[in-house]
Amino acid sequence: MKQYSKGKLKLKRATFVLIMIFLVMLVCGIILLFAFCLNDRIEIDNQISDAINVSDDVSSNSKPIIIDNLIVGATYEKKWVSSNKYFLKSNFKTDIDIAVYTDKTKAGTYKMKDTYTSDDSVYANTSYPNNIDEYFAISENNDYALSSQFREIEISKEDYSSVKKALGIYRIYNNSLNIKNVYEGFININTPVKIISVTSSKKGIFGGIYSAIVIVNINTNATQLLQYSYTKDIDNSDDFPLYSVKFLSDLNGDGNCEIVTRDVTEFNVTYNVFEYQNNKFLKVLSETMKGK
Repeated sequence: MKQYSKGKLKLKRATFVLIMIFLVMLVCGIILLFAFCLNDRIEIDNQISDAINVSDDVSSNSKPIIIDNLIVGATYEKKWVSSNKYFLKSNFKTDIDIAVYTDKTKAGTYKMKDTYTSDDSVYANTSYPNNIDEYFAISENNDYALSSQFREIEISKEDYSSVKKALGIYRIYNNSLNIKNVYEGFININTPVKIISVTSSKKGIFGGIYSAIVIVNINTNATQLLQYSYTKDIDNSDDFPLYSVKFLSDLNGDGNCEIVTRDVTEFNVTYNVFEYQNNKFLKVLSETMKGK
């Protein structure tokens, strides 16, 4: 009978354990790859639904947030109110003062004359004469509403590393990186961030494309995949969104700027508001203009 020394026996056992670990990892990898191959569409959106569950008291006292004449929602006492709740319950739908902002500065205080619905969305008519320059309007006169520190900056090598880190395992769908824009701004005085919008520069190994927005905390280098969408079926992707960053703004007056993004599909435009909560961003408002 063949005998082994203690050293050889330990080596044999260690080799067996390593082989088993390798086989388990290989099987898991194949299963994961297979699961990824089956996904024709993936969408990541960190969303909470508090805005549609607020009380009637909050809804009735809420005042609107207007972007491109679309009422994306409302706010009262730092609480978010959905556009639908605002339209049904708010007492402030006509003849109220609103502060209008362009992409660079506050344009002034104007009147919101009335509200109306179209294609299941709520819109506002305002007395501001130049709708092309109007970025957004809110009812409160908030000096910190438009972050003057928000600006587009040059793309760096570090930005590509940050995007790769944020995408993580989703890079398997498309390892090409086409950074479109990089912005820098402050959520508050202690939280400087970079906001990076990125798309596929070519089809991935499964034939699909993606669009994404990545947030980088400049202090900690922590990254967050704010929005991500992937489609394999490019020929039938009229609902596939291309993401872009619009501006930073403290829309509810709590001292922290929200991130406003835009999703553009073949037929619709959607505006989203992301709030900074517990060191990450969550979508608190979203509203769509149809047929744009």
